[in-house]
Amino acid sequence: MNKRVALAELSPLIEEALEGGKEVIFTVTGHSMAPLLRHGRDKICLVKTGGQILHKYDLPLYVRPDGKYILHRIIGVKKEGYVTAGDHQGSKEFPVLPGQVIGVVKGIWRDEQYISCDDFRYRLYSRLWVFLFPIRRFYYRFKGFLAKGAKV
Repeated sequence: MNKRVALAELSPLIEEALEGGKEVIFTVTGHSMAPLLRHGRDKICLVKTGGQILHKYDLPLYVRPDGKYILHRIIGVKKEGYVTAGDHQGSKEFPVLPGQVIGVVKGIWRDEQYISCDDFRYRLYSRLWVFLFPIRRFYYRFKGFLAKGAKV
């Protein structure tokens, strides 16, 4: 039996498990990381960052100042913090501070197949998706424009 629970409710347990060196696995919700992660279907394996600085292309789970939990890709690293964006978004979020990060994705389950973030195919996808970020912004705007036109 599957039960849906808000991440905010599980956060203390997740942080405790990560602090104890354990991995945390859960099903993702939301569409901001499509096409990589499918809402309600794909799972991620989250690990502690170990206090290490994250890198471009990493997938951190972090908490915004308003308390919302976000899983987005790092598309840039600056002195002031990380620049992040969802794979299905055309806007950036900055700064995401290291203290906001709860953990980082180690791997993904897609249709019962595990894909490590160290896998060559995953790394290629990540780099290509970040490289295409400027084009994606225009694509999503154009797609939205077409959708509005179709409704008229």
